[in-house]
Amino acid sequence: MNYPKISIVTASYNQGHFIEETIQSVLNQNYPNLEYIIIDGGSTDHTVEVIKKYQQHLTYWVSEKDKGQANAINKGLQLCTGEIFNWLNSDDYLEPEALHKIATAFADEAVQMVAGKVRNFSTTEEEIIPNQNLNAKGLMCWEPGVKFVQPGVWMRRELIAQSGGIDEQFHYAFDWDLYIRYLYRFPQVKELDELLVHFRLHENSKTQSLSDRFTIEERKIIEKIFQLPAFKNLHAVCDYKIQKTKWTAFLSELSKTDQTFLKKAVTAINKLHAFPRVSYSRQTAGALRAFWEGRAI
Repeated sequence: MNYPKISIVTASYNQGHFIEETIQSVLNQNYPNLEYIIIDGGSTDHTVEVIKKYQQHLTYWVSEKDKGQANAINKGLQLCTGEIFNWLNSDDYLEPEALHKIATAFADEAVQMVAGKVRNFSTTEEEIIPNQNLNAKGLMCWEPGVKFVQPGVWMRRELIAQSGGIDEQFHYAFDWDLYIRYLYRFPQVKELDELLVHFRLHENSKTQSLSDRFTIEERKIIEKIFQLPAFKNLHAVCDYKIQKTKWTAFLSELSKTDQTFLKKAVTAINKLHAFPRVSYSRQTAGALRAFWEGRAI
């Protein structure tokens, strides 16, 4: 079998109680053409001690202050030379034989992305989620049937830069942004019906504790893509979602005022023309009902 080089970057910060399991899961793959890089953000716990235990098996590691996870991953990505790439969070870990399965799937040169199953788990529950039906529009709109958990979705490294790379202005949904742009340019996805990664959910993980910030960033990402000529086939979808977000916010604020039902209704009707794609909808009818009942939405 041909073993294409696989590059993995782990960005870490004060995850000393998890990172050893992460490192071991990568090294114990026994994959013969591995490039493993750890970018630590200057941890103050025992993370560095753990990393030093394995440094002879690492391609590169550093512990220094950075500008967040996206910046740390980019620092590692700039050092990578492999054909296949993904980052692995310092509190997650690979399923045994995962890299061999990923490499086999990429043996077909037409494949531009490989998507496998991910086990989301916490101390109280677990769920195995297949990455499936991935495409740019579907991911942007979270269309029915689309499922996406980043650690289980692997890319060809050289195509990442062609997609625009990781945008460091985002700190929560930068993966969603990257994968939308990547899929827009490179849509050939190979789905694997096999478990690849274990994704840990805990009280300090961003996915668990900062969901509202993900939502805010997703809105900003849509606005950004709407302004990029290279993604013009997504612009209609972006415009719809932007209008819907703004119309929802307008109706919500209007519902909280102390105006009469008639005044609220007239204000909303006079604003319909500004949101032609979304204003004539069940959402608007529901808002009018809330105005009548004196409810905030």
